[in-house]
Amino acid sequence: MSGNSTEPVDEIVIRGIGVSPGVAVGEVTIFAQNGVSVVERPVTADKIPLEIIRFEEALIKTRHQIAEIQRKVTSALGDEHATIFDAHLLVVDDRYFIEEVIRTLRERQFNVESITQDVARRYIEMLSKVEDDYLRERAVDVRDVTRRIIKNLVGETVERMDQIERPCVAVATDFSPSDTAAMNRDMVHAFITDFGSSTSHTAIMARALEVPAVVGFRNITAQVVSGETVLVDGSKGIVIIRPTSGRLLDYARKAEEQKTILCELNTLKDKPAETKDGHRISIAANIELPAEVDHIARCGAKGVGLFRTEFLFLDEHHLPDEDEQTEVYARVADRCAPDQLIIRTLDLGGDKFSSALKTAPEMNPFLGWRAIRFCLANPQIFKAQLRAILRAGAGRKVSMMYPMISCLSEVLEANSILAECRKELAEEGIPYANKFPVGVMIEIPSAALTADLIAPHVDFFSIGTNDLIQYTLAVDRVNQNVAHLYQPTHTAILKLIHQVVRAGRAQRIPVAVCGEMAASPELVPLLIGLGVDELSMSPPSVPMVKEVIRNLRISECRALAKEALRGGPPEGILARCRDLLKKRAPEILELIS
Repeated sequence: MSGNSTEPVDEIVIRGIGVSPGVAVGEVTIFAQNGVSVVERPVTADKIPLEIIRFEEALIKTRHQIAEIQRKVTSALGDEHATIFDAHLLVVDDRYFIEEVIRTLRERQFNVESITQDVARRYIEMLSKVEDDYLRERAVDVRDVTRRIIKNLVGETVERMDQIERPCVAVATDFSPSDTAAMNRDMVHAFITDFGSSTSHTAIMARALEVPAVVGFRNITAQVVSGETVLVDGSKGIVIIRPTSGRLLDYARKAEEQKTILCELNTLKDKPAETKDGHRISIAANIELPAEVDHIARCGAKGVGLFRTEFLFLDEHHLPDEDEQTEVYARVADRCAPDQLIIRTLDLGGDKFSSALKTAPEMNPFLGWRAIRFCLANPQIFKAQLRAILRAGAGRKVSMMYPMISCLSEVLEANSILAECRKELAEEGIPYANKFPVGVMIEIPSAALTADLIAPHVDFFSIGTNDLIQYTLAVDRVNQNVAHLYQPTHTAILKLIHQVVRAGRAQRIPVAVCGEMAASPELVPLLIGLGVDELSMSPPSVPMVKEVIRNLRISECRALAKEALRGGPPEGILARCRDLLKKRAPEILELIS
């Protein structure tokens, strides 16, 4: 490690799963969905004085906060109501409590917030057992004040993403879709989480927002504190706590090198995604929020291959009505013009829930009442969305697809409801798209295996590889214990993709891939070789994928796919994919390694 040898080396390097590339340096803000949590961690003897200083500073801060509250209550309600806080101030200055915390800290040698919590618990139990009413009542004061002291020790935490008011690296157990949807994007420079995988919601959202992210640490929330400086390397999956100046200098140098490569890639914006021997692939963008459509033209994608509409439904208070949805879809379609917008119908469930719907919790939501199953069971919600898409499609280049289709009957039922919506709009004299392409997501093995039966009833297929891999291999993609089994190059996955492509060809309908496989530069040659017509991905991935395609030959892609379909270990197939990438686009391999 480079750097000044006289500088204290107390940095900590930890490795997780890099899910969104880039480097960010910033102060930690803990996102505490369930309030402040205290994790016990050992402290060496030489750090005890620092823990005592932290405790004293937290006491001073707490005293000031209580005095300020007391002042405001006095101003608003008078002295009588403000006297309740005198007892709180007495707790902060209680010498028995303070000395007991310091004594226990020196004896047990754990972080002071965990010691404070333990001493407060014992103190509260002791007060609760005495016969004196006044002392028993003081237990409540101790509980309230020690909570405030502990919160000040833990550092700044937020309970909602829209509360973040200054630049930071956001750290949490995990982030829900509603968390990230409400986030102030100018303030969050990186994500770090305990849980997650390359296909989890946090990963997808981070890539869409072009924010570096590393997930899957298991206990990162226990290893950092708010206000601490961290360096996040989303490409390599590394987080460095308290980086040295030498480390920061090294990363600044590497960042400049990567910036040069990325600037060169941006020159491809207006060039086609075409192999050296003239085979052209369509490249579209995946978006989750309407504002992301502005990134599409800059990255060089042609239209939107997947607009995830469920993020319109994550408001805590109400569901968007037909008019609200129509306005959003029309606005996004207009900004995509003259290219196509493909709208995916509502895909709630799994890791995406709407508080407004008040649905009952499920033991296994990824296999439960979600996506098309939920929509078909709630025709009023489904029809409002279908009518909105039909209205927005009038005079615009709009397509639509159903998620999580498992069989032909679901397609037929959904198409029947769509026909009802057309009829209603016609009777009401409301302009709508009389005809536009309607496709399905192929993300369940049963749909892939019966793609030949489904194909005559749709206009295109879009393969959602994230769920297809999860369901085919029986691997929970956000479970750290089985994450190593989530293998895109498993022969079963490749055979299913190939089968869907053949079914599409037989019916002369295009086949796209809109899962994370499409955004993986090393897997792009394999998908092209399998016969996929279109790739749709988060906008930041487009330049890299386009560069890879422009350096390939269709013949070598087909040879790679033919060899992969014969079978073999997934690791071996991935290695051959990487070998081809190293041969044709080594600078891209360097960026993603």
